[in-house]
Amino acid sequence: MSHLAPPQPTMPPSPEPLLAHIQQAQRSHAFFLVTSAPRQPVVVAVSGGADSVALLHALAQLAPDWDIDLHVAHIDHALRPDSAEDAALVHALAMHLQAPFHTTRLDGAVLRRDPAGLEAAARRARYRALSTIAYNVTPAELVPVIVVAHHAQDQAETLLLHLVQGSGLTGLAAMRPVTWLDDGELTPRPVRVVRPLLAAARAEILDYAGRHHLTWREDASNTDETRSRNLIRHAVLPLLARINPQVVETLARTAPLLADDADRLGALDRQRLQQLAIVQDDAHVLIDLAGLQRLTQSEVRGVLRAALRHLHADLREIGAAQVAALAAASVQPRANSGPHPLAGRLAWSVVSSEGAQRLSLHRQDGLPLQPDVPWLDARWRESATRLALPNPGHVAVGNWMLESNILARNEVSSAWRTNAARWTAYFDADKVMAPALTTPQRGFWLAPLGMAGKRKAVGDLFTDAKIAPPLRAGWPIIVDEKDERIIWVCGLAQSHTARITEHTHRIWIVRWRLHKETSCASMSSP
Repeated sequence: MSHLAPPQPTMPPSPEPLLAHIQQAQRSHAFFLVTSAPRQPVVVAVSGGADSVALLHALAQLAPDWDIDLHVAHIDHALRPDSAEDAALVHALAMHLQAPFHTTRLDGAVLRRDPAGLEAAARRARYRALSTIAYNVTPAELVPVIVVAHHAQDQAETLLLHLVQGSGLTGLAAMRPVTWLDDGELTPRPVRVVRPLLAAARAEILDYAGRHHLTWREDASNTDETRSRNLIRHAVLPLLARINPQVVETLARTAPLLADDADRLGALDRQRLQQLAIVQDDAHVLIDLAGLQRLTQSEVRGVLRAALRHLHADLREIGAAQVAALAAASVQPRANSGPHPLAGRLAWSVVSSEGAQRLSLHRQDGLPLQPDVPWLDARWRESATRLALPNPGHVAVGNWMLESNILARNEVSSAWRTNAARWTAYFDADKVMAPALTTPQRGFWLAPLGMAGKRKAVGDLFTDAKIAPPLRAGWPIIVDEKDERIIWVCGLAQSHTARITEHTHRIWIVRWRLHKETSCASMSSP
């Protein structure tokens, strides 16, 4: 990887105040990192409004000396009848600058139906689309970068909006000059989001756009005072300006001070979480409940926020009120309970583990604890409905390894006849053509070994074996894709049709092994 260093622009100091703001922000935050090769692609989010159009124009003046390649990205939310005209304007701007143009049109009806609310749904979909563009245009050795046009008034509005919504210190810190998107549901790898105009006044941006004769479009919805942000912009801030004419500048300066305090307390919260966490992985965080109950309410809230961030939760969706309610509930003595839903597709549960009570924060479609059996979690099921098995070879699934091997019959111990190992199975290798790993589907059935070919529904196998219902969706099953036949409901039943007989010459051995250090779990099966 090339050495990365902050750029050193060669141009003389610009008389343009807006360019000076961006240059100062670059010196302070190193938004764009210089490499000799390849050049850094920078995805500029351009809505077609004055702010993003001015930002794009300003960056085009600075890009040659900063050794960056601008990519113009427009996300059409399809929420207004004339939204296609915004896209056409941005396309024309990109062509004028000879910059690559990328556009994504979202489904406005889907955004309106999202239970998280239109604003949250639109923001998440927008950043998912921008992240995809940045990922696609950025070489693997560089960090994808998105530039957005938030400015000082946006910062002031965000601080006030979070204040009236009951946000904690992190929310009052509002927006940061640099943030990271590292949620696997949004982007395949971390994306850097930068805000070069965060200290710039809106009047300064409009002055720049006017003097350079830029063309932009006004979004009529920005005057709709039924929207909270617009009400703050057009009614609340003007009233506050009667008390302090510099209220926007004051709030914009206050936000980074609060951000510094939030970062300091966040570091303490993460340290406390490390002391109390039994497990921290991508699927759940398991916290010692007795230890949590010894903390003050403020400390409990901090630990919970740190745990939620570990799970890539958007704390704007969850909100301070839900965190406070969870903190109050978690310190009350209670038996096992849950899952209780949280915003952001997360949940919390109280579970028993090693004879003690634990608080588990986890995905709503996942388990509160890592099961002590092979299990294909929701992320596995979302990414692949089936996985072809190497033969021979192995695949890793969570903390488990599925090994596959074929041996001549005379090389296999006769122990296969009385196989007592639940997670090992033996088959006639020539009766299994295309093995694949999957999970239960509607209508799955098996002809179990020892039942002379009689069929049995997989659901009945689970019931007979008393497999806990939450475990069933991710239970591993091996099928033969050639004829869609189930070969093994892992740990429960093998197929009669793939059994070893006196005519078998080669034996296929399939074995699940625990290959990672695991913590205890109460989600077990008989």
